[in-house]
Amino acid sequence: MRRLSVVPKGEGYACESEMVIPVPPALAWEVMTDFDSMARWVPNLRSSRVLRREGAVVTIEQVGIAQFGPLSFDFTMERRLELEPPTGIAAVQTRGTLKPYQSTIRLAPDQGGTRLTYRVDIEPGLLVGAILSKEFIEHELREQFGAIAGEMVRRDAARTATASGGNLPAAPR
Repeated sequence: MRRLSVVPKGEGYACESEMVIPVPPALAWEVMTDFDSMARWVPNLRSSRVLRREGAVVTIEQVGIAQFGPLSFDFTMERRLELEPPTGIAAVQTRGTLKPYQSTIRLAPDQGGTRLTYRVDIEPGLLVGAILSKEFIEHELREQFGAIAGEMVRRDAARTATASGGNLPAAPR
């Protein structure tokens, strides 16, 4: 990860991360919008599914467990995503474990790869707030976006191998 910042904001945190992944932007977009498959390669997700699609608006539900050392909590999130192909996703939680949750993802070409910038404001609420420290959030962001970048690289390698007649790499898990 090129940059990661988690700072207190009100009753929660403002987070921003940025990384460059050596894959084309179109592939990065494909992975970031593959909501029904995310639970296969994002470690803290048990399930991820699209509830409905209405043009560029997608409602998804994700269920999982966030863990950091001995601390963990189960979460459920239903989010309304506004897709801005192929460069952005704005998300607002409509129901779930956390209090208000808003995020944006931006994708941009960067030196032969894709720069992914993620911003999120999190208000954990009283119960989750007792567990959700700055370090916990940093760990979760590194783990999630490391897995996302890994899936992007895996798919890129699979396409390269297929184009050259080689073997496909196995999906992580």
